[in-house]
Amino acid sequence: MSRPVAQSSRQDLLAAAALGLVFLCAPFPRLQAVFHVMLVLALAPRAGAPLRAALWAAAGGWALEGAARLYPHLGGTPWADMTVALLAVWMAGRWPLEHLKGWLARLAALLLLHTLLVHGAVRLAAGPHPWGSGWGWALLSLPLWGWALWRLLYGDTAGRRP
Repeated sequence: MSRPVAQSSRQDLLAAAALGLVFLCAPFPRLQAVFHVMLVLALAPRAGAPLRAALWAAAGGWALEGAARLYPHLGGTPWADMTVALLAVWMAGRWPLEHLKGWLARLAALLLLHTLLVHGAVRLAAGPHPWGSGWGWALLSLPLWGWALWRLLYGDTAGRRP
């Protein structure tokens, strides 16, 4: 049985909230990285909507670069965000998810790819830079925010295991 498609208005509202939290959490870069990754990997991608996913991902990348004080503002993050979000859209259309474990595994793999792409793109755009620990905090908190977004976007009817 295939999971129902998330309501686009709910997903857009959650993406807008996450985008706002990327700006608001600028004094706390570890928390900011978690909201950024949540936006790019879980809220922006939607099967059949690659343009919408690319726009949300680009907005998340520019928000992160604009809010960071010591981060280069040359577009490496938005490019990497759009690339990973479009890959996630393709994966969502090709392999729809039915279980929470698959969702978390996909998010973990995309998170590692996203980390490498962002740091590689920023290195190409601006030269060497410190990696920071935001990606580690996003990976450690993945079970929490991944589960919460699974429940919000796809729901769990009558307490059954998805």
